[in-house]
Amino acid sequence: MDVLFFIVFPIATILISIVLQKVLRSPILVAILVFAVFFILAFTTFTTEFLLNAFIYAIIAYITVALVKLICCLGRRLECHHQNNANGEDSNLEEAIAGLEDSIDRLEDNMNTLTDLISNIIGNNHSCNRRIGR
Repeated sequence: MDVLFFIVFPIATILISIVLQKVLRSPILVAILVFAVFFILAFTTFTTEFLLNAFIYAIIAYITVALVKLICCLGRRLECHHQNNANGEDSNLEEAIAGLEDSIDRLEDNMNTLTDLISNIIGNNHSCNRRIGR
């Protein structure tokens, strides 16, 4: 009976969780479904002490599904990055970055010009106020 609880059920949980993740695409739903199955088994086939195992198997299912989801996401990102490199997207990215740097330089020049203009206006107002006040 120990082999069933410690080897068969965990391996079956992992395999079924992977399949259910591909179908449902929701880690929490997979964990809930696995828990529901083992919850029913706890009250029909095994004793209520099996309820603790049901929680453990649900946690195993959730961890498995989260890992599968992470691996699939990383695989898609690597594939997308590989396709972008093959299509010359890196050169487009470099051009966009160069254009952005030029825009930043122009913005800095405009800000310096504006600062100088404001300083001149403020300086002229102070000198006008002194002349009028005399």
